[in-house]
Amino acid sequence: MDSIPAGRDSSSSPSSKQELSYPTTNLKPNQVGETVLYGIPIVSLVIDGQERLCLAQISNTLLKNYSYNEIHNRRVALGITCVQCTPVQLEILRRAGAMPISSRRCGMITKREAERLCKSFLGAHSPPKLPENFAFDVSHECAWGSRGNFIPARYNSSRAKCIKCSYCNMYFSPNKFIFHSHRTPESKYTQPDAANFNSWRRHLKLTDKGGQTDILHAWEDVKAMFNGGSRLFFYAHTRTLLMVLSPSSQKLTTLCTISPVRC
Repeated sequence: MDSIPAGRDSSSSPSSKQELSYPTTNLKPNQVGETVLYGIPIVSLVIDGQERLCLAQISNTLLKNYSYNEIHNRRVALGITCVQCTPVQLEILRRAGAMPISSRRCGMITKREAERLCKSFLGAHSPPKLPENFAFDVSHECAWGSRGNFIPARYNSSRAKCIKCSYCNMYFSPNKFIFHSHRTPESKYTQPDAANFNSWRRHLKLTDKGGQTDILHAWEDVKAMFNGGSRLFFYAHTRTLLMVLSPSSQKLTTLCTISPVRC
């Protein structure tokens, strides 16, 4: 089996950045489909090469017992962004029965995001299980930028010092790490985009993504924990999660399966 270069031991040193990439699909633009969430069929539409689900339909069916504000606030807390339909796409959704004729706009989210949102309301509650020696290789570009190892095993509260800086080896909480930077020969100053102590999820990125869907999902799961200080719950798919590389042999040494996550 090929190795997954997205995680590393917390003692690993920095390496070059890679752009976030997702698998491409052969879906046709505005192609209508259907997917089932919790036994309810939800209309999907292909937008910019991705299958997206109708948020309004999800809200009116699966999440009908929750208010608009509750759903909106939970969506924002989980970092889920809606893509607004064009008039043509909205008409397609109307004809497919996803939206009423009187509707004037509709937000669309990916299937993965729909699963995360629904499970934050409807899912089970259990803490994550991750290897002690696993760390996400992360970086930010605020000020001069910095890079570090986000260690999930240490992330037991919103203020936990779970990120080890790759340059000075000091530990920081996610909130503080985006204000910590190092000026290196290759770095350039970037004016922080209104960075604050609640915006680390927007500024902190995976450095080595490798296009591995499970790794990207695991990072989303971890970021959703302790979000905004509220006790949001959501159930992550049971999946094979991480192949942790041994720093010395560069061989796969640990296989971890993620369990339901409490966020």
